[in-house]
Amino acid sequence: MRPIRLIACLLSAFVTMPALAHDPSFLAAGRWNFRFDMGGNMPSDPDVTEFSGPISQGGEMDLTSGGQFAAAAGYHLTPWLILEGELGVAYNNVDSIGDWSYPDSGLSHLLLMANLVIEKPIGHFVPFAGAGIGGDFSYLSFGNSYGYCWGWDPDGEGRDTVLAYQVFVGLRYRIADNCSLGVMYRYFATDDQHWDVDWWSGADFDVGVDSIGVHSVSLVFSASF
Repeated sequence: MRPIRLIACLLSAFVTMPALAHDPSFLAAGRWNFRFDMGGNMPSDPDVTEFSGPISQGGEMDLTSGGQFAAAAGYHLTPWLILEGELGVAYNNVDSIGDWSYPDSGLSHLLLMANLVIEKPIGHFVPFAGAGIGGDFSYLSFGNSYGYCWGWDPDGEGRDTVLAYQVFVGLRYRIADNCSLGVMYRYFATDDQHWDVDWWSGADFDVGVDSIGVHSVSLVFSASF
């Protein structure tokens, strides 16, 4: 099932789910919610669609496992529904693009997302699930070069901005009335991406891939005020 269909199913649950009874202790700490998570990720290897021109057989962009973190601020629309904005970062090394490789290459994602989150405390435990949509600002870099004054620059770099979407689910344990710790699984995916890479010599070339999907597992901290 494609991520966009998962989001549609989750949003349908928001509409059809019956309202939960108000729990005075649940909102006693306030309606504003803040979340921070950090962990590791495992990306898919997207098919290469362009490498200095359209190609039909370009192999894959081989991405290694990496890391990610995110911070979000949200508001309780109801005791069980939160609308939040999120800033996230993910990074992975690039081992190869098709049959071509370059040392010290990497792909970074800066994600700006708008999420809907449902949660319901059950005793000290808080299960939650959410879906979001927004933008992915990606940065593809190759190697490095050292110039005058000990400056550092990559040998080549390219940027792109595309649509991104995500789904996530997790479980937290309330260590106090207004804060909790737990674990979270997240899957985010991007639209097809294209980078116009500027090379250190003044030349440039194009790199294009289809949708990139990234799985991650994180530790999560949440607090309400």
